[in-house]
Parts: sequence; structure tokens; C-alpha cells
Amino acid sequence: MGDEIAHSQFVTLARFLGFSPQTLAQNANNANNPNLAASRQNAKDKMMRLSKQQFMDLSTDVTDEINRRAVASPEVPFLPLSELYQPKRNQARQKLATLPLAKFKELATDIFFDLERRFPQAAEIYTGVGQQSQQQATSPRSADSRPHTPIVVGRNVEGISPETVERLRSEYESRIEALQVRMVQLDKDSRTAREEQQRSYENLISEQAAKLQDLELANAQLRDENVKLSSKFTALQEDFANQQQIASDIRTEATNLLNEIKTLTARNDELTAQIQRSNQQQRPDSLPLGASATTASGDGVNPNGGGDIVLDKFRLQAYYESIDSLLAASTSKTPTSVLVAMKSIVIACKNITEDAELYESSSAADLSPEARNVLEGIKNELSQSLTELMGAAKSHATNYGSVAPGVLENAVDGLTAVVKNLVASLKNAIAGGNGIVGGGIGGSANGGDYEIDDLKDYLERQTDEIVQAIQSLLASMRQNQTFGVEFTDTVTKISTIVNRICDTSSATMAKPSAAGVRTQGTELLGQLKEASSKIGELGSSLVEQPSSKALKQRIASSSYEIAKFVKELISLI
Repeated sequence: MGDEIAHSQFVTLARFLGFSPQTLAQNANNANNPNLAASRQNAKDKMMRLSKQQFMDLSTDVTDEINRRAVASPEVPFLPLSELYQPKRNQARQKLATLPLAKFKELATDIFFDLERRFPQAAEIYTGVGQQSQQQATSPRSADSRPHTPIVVGRNVEGISPETVERLRSEYESRIEALQVRMVQLDKDSRTAREEQQRSYENLISEQAAKLQDLELANAQLRDENVKLSSKFTALQEDFANQQQIASDIRTEATNLLNEIKTLTARNDELTAQIQRSNQQQRPDSLPLGASATTASGDGVNPNGGGDIVLDKFRLQAYYESIDSLLAASTSKTPTSVLVAMKSIVIACKNITEDAELYESSSAADLSPEARNVLEGIKNELSQSLTELMGAAKSHATNYGSVAPGVLENAVDGLTAVVKNLVASLKNAIAGGNGIVGGGIGGSANGGDYEIDDLKDYLERQTDEIVQAIQSLLASMRQNQTFGVEFTDTVTKISTIVNRICDTSSATMAKPSAAGVRTQGTELLGQLKEASSKIGELGSSLVEQPSSKALKQRIASSSYEIAKFVKELISLI
């Protein structure tokens, strides 16, 4: 601490304690004053153990407290905290306000005398000015006396040596110069800090702007993604609704097929009972199997040059085609498709049984009782085998995966063996006559030409194959993401069946017997061909664009159109 600060604190303490310059000057001349000597000795003992910095800190705190008490402001009950001081010193400064006035004056007195000891020049300046003021106040001025000259640096001030004045001047100038340098440095540091802070703010703003731009870009991408997801969700909802409709249609179709199989089973049981009753009586007036009314009267010509036709070869052909369809359906991804094929097998077996019964009841069948018993046993065995096959097909459709392997195939083999046995028995029964296996009722030798009344059975068999193929097609579109040879083969199979139906039906429509349905039938056939061509084109497009929902929906729509047109054709006939 400089002498000027020590002098300032010395003056503050002296005024607070009531030590005027005159009093101090008199006490300085009377050093043997016991009270003053005792006071100075006590201050020396208490304060001399403090370091210079510790003493100056204490002196500063006490003089600050003197100034606070002099102001006596209720808003400042103690010295305020300062960031320049340590917390411990701030606490000590605040505790000064709690000292009573007497105790505080004792502390101030101790500091005052030690300050005089440590900085005697401060006391000399204070007492010297006091003596000068006292002399001016007590000495009368003479007429030629001059005013007192102020203290000027470089002059000999009364009570202060010129060397002291020069030293004080040098110290003040050095301090002022240091403060000016400090101010320049602080100004420079302040400008540098402001520039750095400005740059920091600019960098922060740039970073935040970049982040904002990235967020806006990400937000735009999220909006685009949301639009795409919304569109995809809408498409999935539509597809789900279509799939639900398809599943409902398949369930309805399967239920109808099961009901029809039950009806056919009951019909088969009824026919079996009827056969048993018919065997008990002969009908000699019945027409030979395969002969029409004109043939019986001799006006017609048998396609085989005469003789009786036992079994229609188309009956056997329909049976074996139905068996092939059943076996193919059993390996497809749609287990319920076996029910469609099973319907065709039931119809084929019914037709074969009816032909055999017609032959047995005809007058041309000269069968022994033993032969009739054999045929009756074979027909009963056929009915039993057919029932077993229907049960196996139903288990395959409703319990797919839990049925033991080979059950359906074994039932097929058993039924086929019975059919072959029936054909062989009929051949043996007519070996001595003109009856043969070939030609047939309701058909022609070329196999592709039907009368209008017989066309319905043919269309029903073809419808079963179309329904099975359409179900396989729809199942493939639901379960697969790519479409290859199996898919194109299914589409080709549908187109082939439709073309076969159109060719055969067109030939029948040209006959006189179809005159009543020719116009409407021809129109339906044209629509059927158009739907077949459309599904072929759509199938090829789906192979190239397997993820197209629109193509799948259009293929499903075309498939339903084909099934609808065939059913309308059957209803028309």
C-alpha cells in the first residue's frame, strides 16, 4: 500500500478518535506521557505480529466500517460483500458492524498507533499541516505579511522536507502513469473481449442457423415420408378390404361346395337304394343303353355300327380328369381347392353308376343272377370308396398339415381300382354280345361335339377346374412377392380352359338344338374370350411389376368375371 493510502486511513482514524493535528503534535513533544505511551505500547504488542499485508487489510476494513457508521444508512446495516475479497474476509468485515462503539474505538486506536509506527510519514504530514494551521490561526498578521503559499511540489513546505515532497511527487506520477497504462490495457482487453464475444455470438448464430436449416430439411423429408406412408397405408387398407372380400368369397364357395358334396352324397345313397330296388324287378321294355327312341324303332344309326353302348367313354375320361385335378389341388397352397375337384369326381362316379344301372335294367342285358350280384357288390364298393375319398378330402381341406401323408392318395387309388373293376365286369358281362365300351350317350365319337342338353355337364366339369385354378391364382398373389413359372402356368391353365369352353360351346351353339340360346350364348362367349385375353395380359404385366397393387386387383377382377360368365352360360343352357 502507498503512503497516500496510509495517510488517508491515518486521517480517517484520527478524526474518528478525536486526535487533532495539534493534539498529536503536543503528544509527540511529550513522549513521556504515560497514557499515550501505554496506548502505543499496547498497539505495538497487538499489531506488530501481523504482516504488512494483513495489517493493511485490517486497516482498510476498519476505515471502511468508520465511513459506513458515519453515513448511518439503515439500508446498509453492515459492509456489503465484495467479489475482490475472500469469503472469510467478507465475513470478518460484516462482523465489525456488531462491535459496540467502545470496543470498536479500542480496535481503531490500536490500528491508529501501529499505522503511525509503520508509516511515520503519514503522521508527519498530518501533524505538520496541523501545526501550520495552528500557527496561522494564533499568530496575528502584520501589515507586510504575505499569504501562506500552498504546498507545491519542489518547494520547502513547512514541516516537510523537500526530499519527501519530491519522493511523493515521483510516487504519484509513477502511480498515475501506471494507472494510465493499466487503463489503456484494460481498454484493449475490453475491446478484445468484445470482439471475441461478438465472434462467438456470430459463430453461435451460424451454427444455430445451420441446425435450423437441417431441421427444416429433416422436417420436409418427414412430411414427404408421412405422405408416402399415408398413401401406402391407404393402399394397404384397400388391399386388406379386397383380401377380406376374397377370403369371404372363398369361405362362401367352400361352404357351398361342402353343402353340395353332402347333397351329392345323399343323392348317391338314394341312387344306391334305388339300384337295389330295381334289381328286384326287371324292365324288359327298357331301351338298350345308348339307344334313342329312333334307334329302337330302327330309324336311327348307331355311331359304332350297331350294338349296345355300355359306358360312355367321356364318363371315364371325366373321371380320370377329375382325379388328376384332385391330386394337383392336394399339393397346392390352397387346401380347400380339393373340395372343388371332389365335386367333379362325385358327378363322374354318379354318371358311371347310372350308365351301369341303365345297362342292367335294359332288355339287352342278359345277365345271370351271379353276374348281377357281382355288379351289385362292385357298385356298393364304389359307393363306400367314394364316401371314404370324400372324408379324406374334407379332412385335407379343414385340417391341412395334421392329416397323415398318403391318406388322400390311398383313397384315390382305392376308388380308381373299384371303377376299373366295374368296367372290367361290364366287359365280361357282355363278352358274348354286341355291347362294347366306347362311344356313348350324349356324346359323339370325335369327343368335342355336344348337344345342347349334354353341354351343361361338360361346362360344369370345366367350371370346377376354372374355380380351382382361380383360387390357386389368388392365393399365389396373396402369399408371394415375386411371380415366376408357377404363376404363369396357372394363368395359362385358366386361358386354356376358357378357350376349350369357348370352342366346344361355339360348335354346340351352331346346332339347330341351340337356336333358342344362340344369340345370348354367343355374346357370353365373346365376353368370356375377352376376359381370358385380359387376364393373360395382366399376368404378364404382374411378372414384370410384382409389387403393383393395381395389377393384382385387376387380375382378381378379371378372374371373377371369367367365373361369372361361365356360370351365366350354364344358367342360360
